[in-house]
Amino acid sequence: MTGRYNIVLVGVGGQGLLTVGRIIGNAAIAEGVEVTIAETHGLSQRGGSLMVQIRLGPGSSPMVPVGAADLLMGLEALETARYISYANKETRVVMNKFLWPPPLTKTPSLENIIDVISSRLKLYVVDANTIAEKETGMVLTANTVLLGAAYAIDRGLRERLSRESIEEGLKKVFRGRILELNTKAFYAGYREGEKLAKETTG
Repeated sequence: MTGRYNIVLVGVGGQGLLTVGRIIGNAAIAEGVEVTIAETHGLSQRGGSLMVQIRLGPGSSPMVPVGAADLLMGLEALETARYISYANKETRVVMNKFLWPPPLTKTPSLENIIDVISSRLKLYVVDANTIAEKETGMVLTANTVLLGAAYAIDRGLRERLSRESIEEGLKKVFRGRILELNTKAFYAGYREGEKLAKETTG
């Protein structure tokens, strides 16, 4: 493994992106991997645009250059499309099948967004909200569902962070019953990611 591994997380306020960033950051520390994390807020309140940039490996700049993401995780479709410039043809884009359109604004449909992104990039669509509801009864665990799916889909992430370190990252962020639910959500996402990866490779 050479160079830094770049992750871009995007979505809207209230979806738990900062939590995913903390899980990955703590997992990297547990693994002994250097990590930098930068957060960019559009509007800090619920529903505002949010991007978290994570870089694994030696280096000082916390900002992922445009076009340099190895993994782009999108918890909301419009925000995924908004930040798609961070991706390139080798980037794996793992997106929640969820659209949260802003009020009083005409937006493309979820299907249109999926079609446009998948025509250009390696897109994996995960119905994280539905999986979260089914597995834990809490749609708020969709963030850890998507993390699990991305972990299964992207070998580069697995090469840098072991499953044990991810579990340590979860333990640093959650406690008690909430830890149990988010661990369950992570592995539900992981199983879905395994299926999507197999379907893509044939």
